[in-house]
Amino acid sequence: MKNTITIITTVSILVIAFSNVFAAYTQAGQNENTIETEQEIPITTQNDDKQRQRVDFVKSADFYLRNGKLITGKLLSEDKNKITVEQLEGSAIVVSTYSKREVDSRTLRIRKTPKYKYYLELAEYFTGRTWDFRDDADDFIQAIRCYEKARRSVVETQGPDDEKIEQIDQSLEHLRADREVWIQEVESRAVLKKLEFEAEIESRIEELEDKFNASIEQINESMERFSKISAAIEDDYQKILEEISKIDESMAFQLKILEERIEENRRLINRRLRRHPWLYYPHSRRHSPAE
Repeated sequence: MKNTITIITTVSILVIAFSNVFAAYTQAGQNENTIETEQEIPITTQNDDKQRQRVDFVKSADFYLRNGKLITGKLLSEDKNKITVEQLEGSAIVVSTYSKREVDSRTLRIRKTPKYKYYLELAEYFTGRTWDFRDDADDFIQAIRCYEKARRSVVETQGPDDEKIEQIDQSLEHLRADREVWIQEVESRAVLKKLEFEAEIESRIEELEDKFNASIEQINESMERFSKISAAIEDDYQKILEEISKIDESMAFQLKILEERIEENRRLINRRLRRHPWLYYPHSRRHSPAE
């Protein structure tokens, strides 16, 4: 009897212990599942919004054309037939489209650059082109616009309190101040150029007057020489006419003499013919009556 009670008691204790262990295990499994489920549910916060906004890139393309020319710029579009990029040409940003037949496809490289960084690089490019007094006005405007676009991109993606904003604002402030100095220098340069031009124009006018007077003097000398030459030619012409006239008179005289001699010879011949016809007509002697 005692053994039976002991066995029942032992079994009851084991059942209760097993039940507690099973319940604890089940609760632990439920808690673990609950934790995993909570971890799988995304929690949207402002930081996550900023993280998503930071994914703001500009695609850039670098490639060589088949003629060896390097093309680099912002990638606007690409398909199997053509590629369109926004590239720098001096003080301007131009859009160019190239056929894929022109492009050496083995050299095509496309990379992503943060938008703010892309515009900062453009701003530095245009800033570096200033103060050469060639398209400086356009270079200043382009640089300021690029800094403003970079600032806007940082505000949109990283918030208005980011330290990059302060750096960009300082660059903008420096650039605008530099532009004001440039404007003053340009105005001063324009005044100096005007004064230089006025002084130079006076010198040029004097130089032109001297050249004009020298040319007039040369023309007068040439006209004088021409007049002398013309007078000499006229004199020679008159002499030639006189010589020709003398020659004509001489020839006329010689012809007259010749005509007279011819006429005299004709008369002599006729007289001789009348006196001695047989001298000129030998056959007439053979039949003459005297014989």
